[in-house]
Amino acid sequence: MLLCSVADVEPGMEVGALVIHPRRPEIELLRPGVKLEEAIIRKLERLGVSELWVQHSATTDLDAAAAPSLSKARTLVFRRIKKDFTKLAFSTVSIAQVHEYRRAISDLVIELMASGRFAHLSQQLFTESDQLFTHSTNVAFLSVLVGLELNPYVVRQRRRLRPVHARDVVPLGLGAMLHDIGKTKLSPDVLRLHEMHGLPDDPKLREEYHRHPLVGYELLAETGAPATARAIVLNHHQRFDGQGWPDRALASKGRHSGSQAETEIHIFSRIVGAANVLDNLMTDAEGQRHPTVAALREFASPRFDGWFDPVVRDLMVRRILPFPIGALVKLSDERPAVVVTPNFQQPCRPVVRVLEDDKGAVNGEYSNVDLRLAPDLHIAYYAGQRVDQFLFELPERHWWMLPEPTRQH
Repeated sequence: MLLCSVADVEPGMEVGALVIHPRRPEIELLRPGVKLEEAIIRKLERLGVSELWVQHSATTDLDAAAAPSLSKARTLVFRRIKKDFTKLAFSTVSIAQVHEYRRAISDLVIELMASGRFAHLSQQLFTESDQLFTHSTNVAFLSVLVGLELNPYVVRQRRRLRPVHARDVVPLGLGAMLHDIGKTKLSPDVLRLHEMHGLPDDPKLREEYHRHPLVGYELLAETGAPATARAIVLNHHQRFDGQGWPDRALASKGRHSGSQAETEIHIFSRIVGAANVLDNLMTDAEGQRHPTVAALREFASPRFDGWFDPVVRDLMVRRILPFPIGALVKLSDERPAVVVTPNFQQPCRPVVRVLEDDKGAVNGEYSNVDLRLAPDLHIAYYAGQRVDQFLFELPERHWWMLPEPTRQH
């Protein structure tokens, strides 16, 4: 299958994977096997569908690696949360609600571990007006992925626990899902704020924004939420260099003071703090989507030096794919291609398969090009957008220096 921008889809193509309504995930728009017509394509554009999987003879060997079924599983898991999450004012959070969220996160972890390979790790779950839910689900998804990929490191960081308990990432996903819950108790203006997009000059509004981790922490006090999940809510704005917030005195009743730094910050809080920033870099202040490669470039830039655990940051910029497996791209020489193998040393230079027309294939086979070995070529367009201005290079790492993956990609 081929992951295409709607702008690149042509009449006659066959849908390869379930297409779900981006604002109403309970609605299935198209099922696999449907032949696309011009009217259908235009309707998908009007509904806000940006990408879809289509069948393609040159990519049948990529179907397992692309795992489009994961998007469906991910949607089904969070659909269980959405109705409750969005309708409440969160004047209280019940024990039953926390247990339901935890069950949903558990199902997500099972789906991720069963899938084994991931294509579009940073794809938004929904593109609806409820930015809090969208952001929360994205951060939960990214955090669980990173936690699973960094499993050996997570276990070492939680050395006080037996390994079987240390590697449990369900509290990580739960805390990530609820990390901004404190905003719901503050003024509506606070819901739209994030330091990535700049905070207002109004000192009262800035102060209120800086209170949301503590408000969320207190909101979960009597819910039965795991202590690690509550710690995530409280500390997801702590920075590795010690420049984060809030002051520990506020939650410890004066027993401790100042911000946390380095491994004083729980590994789960470090992961969610990084995922929180990365997801916010994927949209601007008006909610317009940025290409994943642009967000990753900024995330890896000197702007964020000192903010994150270096191991977590390195894993994220190398293993969250700027161009998913199975994605249609256009090379700098104008040839269309599909991404076939990621490059964890230089993520912007994956192996691609050049998609000439059927007559251009030799004996029915298409040629693969390793962009790392082709310095005169690069990916210029993806998902209907020019992206070559966002390409980035990372410091070379020997294979033994890379975080040990928990599964094949």
